[in-house]
Amino acid sequence: QDGALLTVNRDYTHLEPNSLIYCSASKDMLRVHSSSETLLRRKRSWLIQSFFFEEDYSGPFPFFLGKINVDETENVIQIHGQGIEEEPRNLIEFNKSTGDVYILGPVDCEKYDTLKLTFVEHDKKTHNKVSQLSVHIYIVDVNDNPPLFEHQKYNITIEESTLQGKSLILNKYHDEINFISQSLKVKQNTSSLKAEKYVLIVMATDDGKPKPLSSSCTVIINIEDGNNHLPEFIKQNVKKVKEGQENVFVSRLQVADNDTRETRAWKAKYKIHGDKNNNFRITTDPETNEGLLYVEKHLDFEEDPVKNITITAENEIPYYIRHEDGTEKTSSYKMTVNVEDVSEPPVFDRPQKQISVPENVEAGVNKKTSTFCFRYIKGEDPADCLTVDPETGDIKTSKSLDRESPFVKNGVYVATLYAVKDGERPLTGTATLSIQINDVNDNAPSLAVSSIDMCQSDETSQANITALDLDEEPYVGPFRFKLLEDVEDRWRVEPKQGYSVYLVKENKVYSGHHELLIEVSDLQGKTAVHKLSVTVCDCLNVTQPNCRNLKASRSTLEGASLRILFLCLLIVTLLVSCKYKKLQIPITIPADNSGHLIISNTEEPGDDCRPCHVGMSSCAAGHLMGDACCFQCHRVKGHRCFIY
Repeated sequence: QDGALLTVNRDYTHLEPNSLIYCSASKDMLRVHSSSETLLRRKRSWLIQSFFFEEDYSGPFPFFLGKINVDETENVIQIHGQGIEEEPRNLIEFNKSTGDVYILGPVDCEKYDTLKLTFVEHDKKTHNKVSQLSVHIYIVDVNDNPPLFEHQKYNITIEESTLQGKSLILNKYHDEINFISQSLKVKQNTSSLKAEKYVLIVMATDDGKPKPLSSSCTVIINIEDGNNHLPEFIKQNVKKVKEGQENVFVSRLQVADNDTRETRAWKAKYKIHGDKNNNFRITTDPETNEGLLYVEKHLDFEEDPVKNITITAENEIPYYIRHEDGTEKTSSYKMTVNVEDVSEPPVFDRPQKQISVPENVEAGVNKKTSTFCFRYIKGEDPADCLTVDPETGDIKTSKSLDRESPFVKNGVYVATLYAVKDGERPLTGTATLSIQINDVNDNAPSLAVSSIDMCQSDETSQANITALDLDEEPYVGPFRFKLLEDVEDRWRVEPKQGYSVYLVKENKVYSGHHELLIEVSDLQGKTAVHKLSVTVCDCLNVTQPNCRNLKASRSTLEGASLRILFLCLLIVTLLVSCKYKKLQIPITIPADNSGHLIISNTEEPGDDCRPCHVGMSSCAAGHLMGDACCFQCHRVKGHRCFIY
């Protein structure tokens, strides 16, 4: 009621200069007193009461904050909020009888800048809310936190040629509430600085009152030597290397660099120029910084006896001065490498040679002639179908080349040829000859099987016939099939063309064995006639013809017939070779016989003579023959035997 006006901030920092404050009066507004005597009463609307407490107050406690006017009433007053049942708990105390408000301990402004409480008055009988008051206790911040850096020590490295004004590091520090960032910059070009390291103490001070607070950190700045000097080559000698060698050391290239050792400005990188065939490679010796030159690929004296190359050197970091076109400056050295001639093995002009010939080419055809004058010998020749002239290297076929030979893989026949250079240590060169054999239509189609079984039935039946051809396209199928001889109304082929066709049997064909002649032709007209043996029998399962029993009985009968025929022929031969001959035995009458006949049984029939198995020439020679040779009709002692 007295119109007193209070602020919530002692320093008036929440108000702008020359601010106007408008106040309105209400009949229901209670009179507001000072912090030591504050009386407040409101029944129908909200009203806010404020108190202040400095965070650096250390006691004694409880500390009196102010008074809230409470009329004598029998109503119930309840207090809620921070400092009561909310954090920080049990920090606020209120005397309901006197209206005094106390704080029981210190409060950290960085955690709680305002404590908000609510006073509620309830009717004792009805428990309805009669009035409500909000109380704000503002914790006044004091300068109790110095600014702190993120790190106590910073260690940075900058190049020697760093320009003035370049930011080196961004320092961040905080005082628990506010974060502040500032950068550390170069004030003077580092190329003019002489020290290798600088140690700086950086201090941060706040603007706190009554006494500012501060903290510090250490910044160590290392000045890295910049690339102020180029590596300079020291004069080298002409180097020699033998031809044919690979991965051999040639020379050490020395350079002088006045920059700090073991730094990127001192370490050298080498490059080779003018090496079109990439015969050389160069690396850097990490200990001496020298360039190590090697032969990567073998050199050929006959091709180039002298190699002139240029080697450049630069550092790992660019030289601080560039050319006008922006390219980096480097130092260079022209080097000469002499190639020494050595005795080498023969080398074929084309160690891998491929040619193409038709298969079945006649023997003696020249395939390839080498261009070197050495002694040539044949190496691998799996089919032994080539010959090599030892003087000229001419390769000829000794027999026809068959594409279907097991020595030919994927239509290519591979052989090797050696060129031998005689000497104390003979040297040999090797060449590989790959002969692509072009296919010709030299194989007629054939049948996959030459005998099949078919089932006897009242209806027509069929069996599959498949043809094969060892040639390749276009000398293969689909094939044309044709049955020869008079087989009409008994056998036919359906369809007439294909890789596999059906042999169709009419119901007129009887059970037994049948021999058919079938002609098979490829697309180019290459034809062959094949005999197809067909056995027709009664089957238990018509889908799986099996005439094994019929074939077995037929084989047995055929064997017996052959044996009988052979026996008959043998008998006829014996009958023809055994013939009976008559034996006439001449009788010589002795001179002293006086005409008297010797008594003999001539009246009786004589004995049959069996054939003589001794050569007739022996008997005709007048040899005395015994019973083992000639059987005489009349035995006369001392007489000779003759065979007719």
